Amino acid sequence: MTRCLVAACVIALLAPTGVAAQSAGAGDTTLEQLSLERAVQIALENNRNLQSARLQVSKAEDDLGAARTRRLPAFDTEVNLSQLLTPAQFGFPKGAFGEYPGVGPIPSAETTVEVPRQPTAYLWAQVSQPLSQLFRIGLTVKNAEAARDVERERVRGHTLSLVNGVKRQYFAILQTQSALAATGEAIDLYKALDRTLQVRVAQKVALRSDSLDVQYRLAEAELSRATQQNALASQKEQLNQMLGRDVRTLFAVDAVSAISAFEVDVEAAQRNALATRPDVQEARLKLQQAELDRRIKKAERIPDVSIAASYSSNFNIDVLPKNLALVGVQVKWEPFDWGRRNRELASKTHTVDQARLNVRDAEDQTVLEINSRFRALNEKRALLRVVEMAEATAREKLRVKTNQYQVQAALLPDVLQLRAELADSTDRYQQALLAFWTAKADFDQAVGEEALK
Repeated sequence: MTRCLVAACVIALLAPTGVAAQSAGAGDTTLEQLSLERAVQIALENNRNLQSARLQVSKAEDDLGAARTRRLPAFDTEVNLSQLLTPAQFGFPKGAFGEYPGVGPIPSAETTVEVPRQPTAYLWAQVSQPLSQLFRIGLTVKNAEAARDVERERVRGHTLSLVNGVKRQYFAILQTQSALAATGEAIDLYKALDRTLQVRVAQKVALRSDSLDVQYRLAEAELSRATQQNALASQKEQLNQMLGRDVRTLFAVDAVSAISAFEVDVEAAQRNALATRPDVQEARLKLQQAELDRRIKKAERIPDVSIAASYSSNFNIDVLPKNLALVGVQVKWEPFDWGRRNRELASKTHTVDQARLNVRDAEDQTVLEINSRFRALNEKRALLRVVEMAEATAREKLRVKTNQYQVQAALLPDVLQLRAELADSTDRYQQALLAFWTAKADFDQAVGEEALK
């Protein structure tokens, strides 16, 4: 009778683990079923760091619009309201305004005009259209356009990093769940083995130390399960934070598919990355900015020439003209600067050289990263084939040992040991599969691909 009960227990334990997983998932209808595609979509819509990067692009657009307005006429106004603390006196010598026949000098004698202590006002307004400055302003506008493009590339870089981060976190959750399932299998097996050994100890056909050893291993497995459950909860909270939603949101993840045959053209990937990767494009745009900065600094040697019209008006000062309007050409130039502009130009030239070196470094780093991640991808694919064969071997050994046990040609501990080895092999296969997809996500990021694959 005991032998029959044990056999029934073994048959139940040898049932496919997917059935238990399916029944557990079927009973849990409150969880959101979050696919990888949906997770990436939510992250691209709601991630706060990505939203901040997009706002930086909007700020750069505003700066560009502000730079373009410098080409238009400039309006300047000045109003000065004051109170005279002492009377103001204006002296005019005899004949200050000329001497006329039949009239004589004007004024005929030295005259003093006094302005009493009273409020006074001065109004001045000018409109000027830049002419020679338009060349330098055009360079400034191009610089602002490059700055905007830099921010756009940074958004692309944030997007690639976010997609890669979501994929890695998603796969990490699946890896933890796989390890948790393997630990659960081990706990079930240790419990069954403990019950069997307790019966045998009672029948005095097994040692008490064997039973205590199994109980010790069971306690270790339960501790591992608690640790893995805590790690899984933390990983889900981190993924929720990446998605820009409440970290307490409950969800379940979908299993990943097995890999299909595909080929990667490394040289084509390198060319594509050098042409489109955000960090390479950003380095090139910064080189363009540095060159524009140098040209702007060089253009400061050109005198500022503008067409200007001005108007001024005085109130409560009778001696000065009430209204004065002027129009003409306005020139501003600093002929001698003690070598300041040459030093500043030399500094800008050094910045251009640095930016050019940074472009070369970014291109080399791109090629190195693609090659490194391609090699890692091939290693993960080779490892996946190895663990797949190991799982198939463990499954076949378990089948043979189970048949031997049913005809009483093998012991129960041997069967349970092989069942534990199969669970461990299945977990290693899942870990290798997820490691492959993680390496694939890293390779896609290195190439600069934003599409979900």
